[in-house]
Amino acid sequence: MTQEATPELKVLGGEVRIIVPGTWVSIPLESPEKATAFIKRLVRRQVGTADRLARMRRQAVDELLATAREAASIGVHTYLMSLEIAPGVPFPAAILMVDDEWPAAAGPLVAEGDYEGALRAAYPEGEVAVQRNGRPAARVVEMTQGQAGDGDDAVDVLTMRLEYHMPHPKDPSRMLLVRANASDIPSAEPFAILFDEIVDSVAFIDDAEESAAF
Repeated sequence: MTQEATPELKVLGGEVRIIVPGTWVSIPLESPEKATAFIKRLVRRQVGTADRLARMRRQAVDELLATAREAASIGVHTYLMSLEIAPGVPFPAAILMVDDEWPAAAGPLVAEGDYEGALRAAYPEGEVAVQRNGRPAARVVEMTQGQAGDGDDAVDVLTMRLEYHMPHPKDPSRMLLVRANASDIPSAEPFAILFDEIVDSVAFIDDAEESAAF
């Protein structure tokens, strides 16, 4: 599933909606067979079918399959991968979603329905904010700095991983973890804001239907 210009992606059989900028794909994780077939088609389309590109295709397929297998093994149900942020502008980023349990430290506050307080107790290193949908989320940021290029052409680049922990839209006694990864970015702030906006758009179909009723 490839989408253009700030599309609304529907994943998990249409259960989850998320608005993303540019061109993204949703890699199916229901079975190894579906993931393999999808990734092979995607790589052929993105890399090309020329014989001289065979090694590059194999390497890309192997890397993506390894990531998909690892994601499925830890319970990820939604795996979105960015192809372009704008036409002709690659954007190496991914968003993973997994259902999770509240940490024990948050248990009493969850039982009281104080989800914002529960997030602060569970993730003291994170930044807790209420989203547009009215649910709080705790954002935890991890940055790694490196260089791209050689010699005088080398430039500083960042790899950013963001984790958003929030009450699960379907069952707040559990959590939804949204993990966003972006590599080779020039600076953190604009991309952090971008992912904040993307995660803020996450909704389950029931949420959207309830909102439309008011």
